[in-house]
Amino acid sequence: MWKEGINLTSLSLCSHYLRMKNQETATVLSTASGFLYEFEKQIYLITNGHNITGVHPETGKRLSNRHAGFPTSIDTKIRGKVSGDSNTLADTTITIMLYNDEYFLKPDWYVHPQFGYRVDVVAIPVVRTKEVTKHIKLFPINRAELDNDFPPTVSDDAFILGYPLDINGGMELPIWKRASIATEIGIDFDKLPKVLVDTATREGMSGSPVIYKRTGLHFSPDGDRRKDVIGTISGLLGIYSGRIGSKNAYEAQLGIVWKSRVIDEILKAKVIGDIEFQHPKE
Repeated sequence: MWKEGINLTSLSLCSHYLRMKNQETATVLSTASGFLYEFEKQIYLITNGHNITGVHPETGKRLSNRHAGFPTSIDTKIRGKVSGDSNTLADTTITIMLYNDEYFLKPDWYVHPQFGYRVDVVAIPVVRTKEVTKHIKLFPINRAELDNDFPPTVSDDAFILGYPLDINGGMELPIWKRASIATEIGIDFDKLPKVLVDTATREGMSGSPVIYKRTGLHFSPDGDRRKDVIGTISGLLGIYSGRIGSKNAYEAQLGIVWKSRVIDEILKAKVIGDIEFQHPKE
């Protein structure tokens, strides 16, 4: 039960704890993070491609030696309004199927139209907006109160809203892991639509939404001085997908964030993922 103490406009409600499951063995293979996104009257779950394939997006090799399976569904919790109380929510676990057939040959997710799984982001259809019943309260992140009209810049604060080492902030709300934008936003790092953030992250955060924040005087991008803002702004930077330089305490810990624009690129193109990952490289 979600009682007093959580602001229903909090971005914490946008992040989801994901349990990646194999229906044949009824086991949880891994856990991860994700968030909802609304596009053309459809609700999607956004997360990393490696969360549902179990293989590294660049090498094609398995990420875990503990099992040879791959997820066929995702369990997560959604929030529902308590009858007669618009400020209290109860959570319910739902299962999102990842395939459209019983043999797991027809994926039900979309990948990036240009880079495929190299952009480590997928969009999974969840429900049509009109089919969401009145007692269900969903929190697509692009319907939150954000200031995306003011673009981020290098050195801005950023927060990764996820579940490091399966830790949550109570009621499966995410941990806000602090970071700072470490590379220029206008440059695609590695010639891919991603940016690096300076932070120490851990397993379980893959697929988290990343929010940038900046405090001060913010000039309108279109030069209209009437639209300038003083105070704190925040917006969706992108999707966290892992880290580089984390093998020991003496290496720089840098997180990979796929730029938010890739979500619309994926959803506009609607390119279905393939299943080559089911036979990963040795």
